[in-house]
Amino acid sequence: MKNKNISSISEFGLIDIIKKQFATAKNNKNIIVGIGDDSFCFKSGKNNICITKDMLIEDVHFKKDWITPQNLGEKAIEVNVSDIAAMGNVKPEYALIGLGLPPKTSEIFVKNLSNGFKKACDKYRITVVGGDTAKSDKITISVTVVGLCKEKVIKRNGANEGDIIGVTNTFGDAGAGVTLLYKYGAKHKYNKDEYFLISKQNNPKARLREARKISKYLTSLTDASDGLYISVDLLTKDSDKGADIYMDTIPISSSLKKVFKEDKKQLNFALFGAEDYELVFTTPKSKSKLLKKLVPEISYIGRINSSKKVEYFYNGKKQKIKYAGFQHF
Repeated sequence: MKNKNISSISEFGLIDIIKKQFATAKNNKNIIVGIGDDSFCFKSGKNNICITKDMLIEDVHFKKDWITPQNLGEKAIEVNVSDIAAMGNVKPEYALIGLGLPPKTSEIFVKNLSNGFKKACDKYRITVVGGDTAKSDKITISVTVVGLCKEKVIKRNGANEGDIIGVTNTFGDAGAGVTLLYKYGAKHKYNKDEYFLISKQNNPKARLREARKISKYLTSLTDASDGLYISVDLLTKDSDKGADIYMDTIPISSSLKKVFKEDKKQLNFALFGAEDYELVFTTPKSKSKLLKKLVPEISYIGRINSSKKVEYFYNGKKQKIKYAGFQHF
């Protein structure tokens, strides 16, 4: 067998290798959700425990000159809470923080980074209970969050034929923000709309409140950490279904429209720009109006079918869409 490198199999190919290696975990009756969803979940008495881990690595997820240490600390917590929110009505309880730091990192940087951790943890009433530190060539932040769920956990694999696909808020802002930073750098004088896009990249907010309000009406759920295109692909594949997506219904912010005026550019950001951390979910059509009342920022962008493929339409015409987003490997 040819020995491929991981860049040829992609991030999800890498995850598949690990899933197969630990396939026997499926035999554990306490496991509700194993490898491959937004969080690992298991039964503990009458409750479900959800655990997630995410990493932020310098020059991969952020550049030190582009984000303040406090915002970096907040983001490290928020992106993990987003994965907890992607399991439904879950209350994040505890966090463990791992830090890899270059030896010449300043004490002030660490204090401000810690202030960011604390601000986000205080917001969600999360208690930091441990972690680890190590010498590293670049800043590496690894956070684990543990959450408690007293209701049914919402997985990615529950979409049914006829369900409609919903999302929260707007898409493409974070991807547009990092594009501006790559083009102009951190010292450029940005206008109000440009700054809004950059803030969505540097200071994202998990949709925990929204998830807890609507979770009992959902059939599947994920967060858009890797972009809308990937999120839809995950929900349909895990559910063994297909979907029709109506691109003209994808919500796009006024700031993105003002800064990047071409429709094609806006839609590329919306589909492939990662780190929006919005919810992407499916629900029966009969629940659509109720969900909009509970969370007015919800939009509906498509419908689940049995085709096992995702097709995109713009103004009623089928479009050829090929993935054009960030890949780790």
